[in-house]
Amino acid sequence: MISYIFGALFVLPSLITAGPLAKRGPTQACSGDCQGYVHDPSVVYDGQGTYYRFTTNNEITIATAPSIAGPWTNQGVALPAGTSIDKPGRYDLWAPGVFFHDGTYYMYYSVSTIGSQNSDIGVATSPSMAVGTWTDHGSIGIPRDDSRWNRIDPNLFQHDANSPFYLPFGSFWENIWQVPMTNPPLSVAGNAVHLEQNPSNPAAEGSYQFWYPFEGTDYYYLFFSKGICCNTPSSPGGLPSENDAYKIMVCRSTSPTGGFVDQNGVDCLQGGGTLVYGSDASNDVYAPGGQGVFYDPGQDSVVMYYHYVKPSVGYDYDQFQFGWNKLDFSSGWPVVVY
Repeated sequence: MISYIFGALFVLPSLITAGPLAKRGPTQACSGDCQGYVHDPSVVYDGQGTYYRFTTNNEITIATAPSIAGPWTNQGVALPAGTSIDKPGRYDLWAPGVFFHDGTYYMYYSVSTIGSQNSDIGVATSPSMAVGTWTDHGSIGIPRDDSRWNRIDPNLFQHDANSPFYLPFGSFWENIWQVPMTNPPLSVAGNAVHLEQNPSNPAAEGSYQFWYPFEGTDYYYLFFSKGICCNTPSSPGGLPSENDAYKIMVCRSTSPTGGFVDQNGVDCLQGGGTLVYGSDASNDVYAPGGQGVFYDPGQDSVVMYYHYVKPSVGYDYDQFQFGWNKLDFSSGWPVVVY
């Protein structure tokens, strides 16, 4: 999920030839409410000392902390009455993505049930992000197209204050798509374009995605989760291997509307994707995904956050963990810092 600090962009140092990416290692410390319903997090800093975290389930759980590392405290839910979108799952919303624009916070969310394309994407707004301040506006108007996409996992992107808005979405079927948005970004403004697909081995549980621009580089980065998401030891077939489980991937492009390739030059529409972070049994990390990235002033670094399983704790849905790491882009590709 994508998060910004009031639309600010991180300035990268001069780029050098890309080298090997760090792919596995420990997460950074997290205290407070870091375990439980922390799937698909979206983290935003309010500029006044408080970090807000929005996560899947119920009516979008809101937690706050003085640092990305915590201590996190659950405050309540964003939409206690659910959404006005009349579909199954309207009280159990997924994959929030929160964005600040012109004095207002916009929260995009998914309405769906597991394995269904009877889905939709909605938006709510708030002046502050606090519990009790969110107003639901319902669907943003992406048309249903069961042959190509599923309307879930939304994120909003704007390069700068004078640039158009884009909203990537997707998961399952033909994976990740993108639509232009109106200003203010409450509804769709045009046709969808295709950003990412693995035609020979589609993501088994879906892909969460966002992309993020940086001043000082010619590239836009598309991060997405790939693999099997949320099995437990008692699931049919048991746990997937580390290679088949959820993992965080990346492609990049010189255009925000397509042409994304991985580090080997493979088109992201043809199964391309470079591993950024995956399972690591030696560090008690399994199936990381549902990621977001933002520049964190507290860490003075770009930070990637995500949910993951800590095998020593358990695999049940309410045992998932919130994790984070710094990212280094000095090679031109994101490398996790341990």
